[in-house]
Amino acid sequence: MADNKHQPRKRKVCLFGLSADPPTGHGGHLGIVTHLASMEMFDQVRVMPVYSHMFASKRGKQAPFQSRIEMCQLLFKDIPNVIVSEAERICFEKVSDGLEDTQIESIRVGTADLLTMLINDEPNVEFTLALGADTFIDLVNGKWRRSEDVLKLVDYRIVVFRRLSEEGSSSSSEEIKQQDAVKACIAKLQLRVDSTKTSTAITVTQIPSATKREIGVSVSSSAARNTTDETVLREILSADVLDYVKERKMYAFSDLL
Repeated sequence: MADNKHQPRKRKVCLFGLSADPPTGHGGHLGIVTHLASMEMFDQVRVMPVYSHMFASKRGKQAPFQSRIEMCQLLFKDIPNVIVSEAERICFEKVSDGLEDTQIESIRVGTADLLTMLINDEPNVEFTLALGADTFIDLVNGKWRRSEDVLKLVDYRIVVFRRLSEEGSSSSSEEIKQQDAVKACIAKLQLRVDSTKTSTAITVTQIPSATKREIGVSVSSSAARNTTDETVLREILSADVLDYVKERKMYAFSDLL
């Protein structure tokens, strides 16, 4: 029998994908990544902005990839063991290498392609996906491209994050419905694979609400893109990211040119 005692421990890396258009502050992306980095189960959290969106309706409408990378670097620079990765761009370029422009336009590089590249490049790393509750539900219900492959590639290791209700308020019917749907998806996976594996591989965690009750604004990228009201933007974005957006006349500020 092989002796496994001296095999090196695999590094544990959490992958968090986002459009980062723009990345949001403590009520949004920064809060999520800070929470993930505080979990003792990971050696590193890897933030991965989308390079080419899977949905045709969103493709080409995002801010330039390099701008989104730079905003993420500003946002997450002070969190230990967090890096911003250009893995999605690298994966896309590997897949499209040698193809004509007309062929490149039709390429769809999904999470399964990205995970395959990462696992091949870093065999001594154990990857875990970090997904919002609704995204996790879609994955388990087969709404992703190659959903089953994605689950198998991470060996069902997933952190599912749910939003807590605002302090002093009770859970809404939608939150309760979402919580029940997450539980149902985990139960569905347990029927398909070893229940011991899924119960230990899937972690459900909670993060603070993304609504700023005092100004009635949802902390979201779309809200940030559609206003120049700096009182609102300071609640949605970090100071560094807001300065970056203003200096480069991005989003709603482009209309002020």
